[in-house]
Amino acid sequence: MFDDFMNHTCNIYHLDDEAVSVGYGIHASDVKTAHREPDEAGVKCHFHIKSTAGTLAVVQNEPYSSVEGQSKLSLPIGTDIRMNDIVEDCRNGLKYRADVPKEVYGGHHIIVNIRRQEGVKSAI
Repeated sequence: MFDDFMNHTCNIYHLDDEAVSVGYGIHASDVKTAHREPDEAGVKCHFHIKSTAGTLAVVQNEPYSSVEGQSKLSLPIGTDIRMNDIVEDCRNGLKYRADVPKEVYGGHHIIVNIRRQEGVKSAI
């Protein structure tokens, strides 16, 4: 019955520290980058359309519009998701950043607030 609630799928990308050269002999350390391939692929989940966390909206930016805002994501218990992981909706390819995951009802499932912003506002 609860499996019927999980009617979407997502990919989860974990972040790792990566040394990045910014040029001119300057090396930045502890830069968080997502893996190229998903760490968790095809995870059954449910993207909440409307929630107390907020809603997603189409925002007109230059030169194109973007989807921004926040929502909730429900995942099965045992899913390896961490704060600031990248969550990709398999239906449309939109990517979100995860907040702190919370277990619900003593290990029944996991709820994560996810947010999507464009530009500088989306930096960690």
